[in-house]
Amino acid sequence: MSLKKQPCFISLSAFLFLILLCLFYPAIPAWSAPQKQTFNIGILTLHATHQHQLEDSPWQLTIDRLNQYSKYHFNTVFLPPNKLTNALENDELDFIITDAFNYLILEKKHDVLRMLTRTELFDGEYISSEALSIFTMNNNSEVTRISDLQGKRIALLENEYSTSELFLEKFLNIHDLNIGENVDLLVLERFDLTQSWLKEGKIDALITKSGLLEKQLDKTTLETLRLVYPRRGRHAPFLHSSVLVPEWAFARAWFINDEIVNQIITILISHKKNDHVNYLSEQYHWTFAQKYHGLAELFALSREMETAQSPPPSSLSVKLKYWLSFLIICFLLVILIMYLRSSRDLNNRLKTSKESLELEIKERQHAQEQALTHQAELAHVARLSTMGEMASGLAHELNQPLSAIHTYVQGCIRLLKMDKHDPEAIINALQLTAQQADRAGGIIRRLRSFVRKGESHKTYTDINHIVNEVTGFLESQLHNKQVNLTLDLKEDLPPVLADIIQIEQVLINLLKNGIEAMSGNEQPAITVVTRRKDNKLVELCVIDSGHGISEDKLKQIFNPFFTTKTSGMGMGLSISSSIIEAHDGKLYAENNPVSGARFCFTLPVTEELVTEQPVTKEYLGNNNNE
Repeated sequence: MSLKKQPCFISLSAFLFLILLCLFYPAIPAWSAPQKQTFNIGILTLHATHQHQLEDSPWQLTIDRLNQYSKYHFNTVFLPPNKLTNALENDELDFIITDAFNYLILEKKHDVLRMLTRTELFDGEYISSEALSIFTMNNNSEVTRISDLQGKRIALLENEYSTSELFLEKFLNIHDLNIGENVDLLVLERFDLTQSWLKEGKIDALITKSGLLEKQLDKTTLETLRLVYPRRGRHAPFLHSSVLVPEWAFARAWFINDEIVNQIITILISHKKNDHVNYLSEQYHWTFAQKYHGLAELFALSREMETAQSPPPSSLSVKLKYWLSFLIICFLLVILIMYLRSSRDLNNRLKTSKESLELEIKERQHAQEQALTHQAELAHVARLSTMGEMASGLAHELNQPLSAIHTYVQGCIRLLKMDKHDPEAIINALQLTAQQADRAGGIIRRLRSFVRKGESHKTYTDINHIVNEVTGFLESQLHNKQVNLTLDLKEDLPPVLADIIQIEQVLINLLKNGIEAMSGNEQPAITVVTRRKDNKLVELCVIDSGHGISEDKLKQIFNPFFTTKTSGMGMGLSISSSIIEAHDGKLYAENNPVSGARFCFTLPVTEELVTEQPVTKEYLGNNNNE
């Protein structure tokens, strides 16, 4: 490329770059700037027909301050009271600016909450209260009090600074004045008409927002007017005719969070001295929300006056109310009588049902006691039957200590006859005699305790001690049948609450059944096992090496009068099952995997005794003897 053509190419490239920059420049802020959150502010207007513009209005400073915040953008809409209410109902507004009277109504209906109160500049001071002022001509002697306005023509000065008509209505009601009934109300929108209408007698009085005329009229014009019922409050530097109420409120909707509210309050509270200089009209400022005591008091007085002015009820309506009240009272009395009567019948039925239920409970308790007595009788008979079957074994067991006693006594007699006075030999023989006598006495005591007849007596006992007692009791029978007995007893088992005699009876029945089931076996063996089961139960099992039990008989083995023996009564296992169930346990049977069967029963663990007092074998032995 030549040097002459190069400047032309550079110029063309720069020109195209400028065109592209102009085309895409409007979109650059949209790419880079963050999206602002938009809020809608509804501003109450008292002139539904006026076209309100935010520019050059007293609200412009407020909205400009809010829109300076980088994260939010605020839109404004001017609405009359009815449309403001509808917008809140539809959640179309995030904030509202309204007068104090309409705020109280919206607060109850829509849960709006005031944040700030408007202030106006008056004589260099920001005032957060407003009131009504009534003016008339100085030479008008007919209007000296507010009540003199009855039958008169009143003008209301309305513009951007005017107050709520609701405020005017409540104020007049307190003084027995009602618009349209005894007061004619006109509306003026121009300041220059006020003095001329008063001078020409077109109106008798003028009502404005307090302090408004002082701002708009010159001193000469004001001197021709007179304030009716002048009042001075310490919260306002101007004279007024009504009570002072808070200025307009800046309020939030119910769904606006506290963080946004705090940011808005911070923005609007911070005053700047020259904020209102560049605007044609004075701008509103804000302060912290004011209390509404005077406003609520005005509402209360108005309601009292409305109640007092309501016409008294006619005699016909009074009689009708009396008759209706009488009929309602009679109806309630009839219902009460019917209720009391039905309650009495229900109480009688309940009493009868209670008596029959108590009788049935007594009958069941009596039947249960009879069943327990019958069971105890059957158990006693079973024990006697068991002793009868074991008579030969017991006789052999008693014969041994008695024969030994006889031998020792005869030996002592021979020593004495032979004049061989050996004191040590005689003392030793007598000691052996005493031991054999104790042995025979122990056998007799156990026999008497086992076959005795009496009430069930439960005590804390060690299951292993019961096993040792019973196996010692059946030692001769096990020896005669050549049965190999193995004891697999778990140590440190917790005690159980049981009737020792009844549990011994169950264990004797199980051992006797096991011995008989192994009749004809070459090497009969029985194993007694005790262990803890599920941390809540103690289990005892008697395992034999017999032929086992067929499946059809295994389901019926605990039924009364069912037996697999040729000469059995079928009551042993049934009574044993009843005894274990009375101890809150369970007796069950099953076949071993290889040969033989096992009978097991469980008893609940008594944890209290484990932590409080250990059970010793000496304690159990003393409880087992009479």
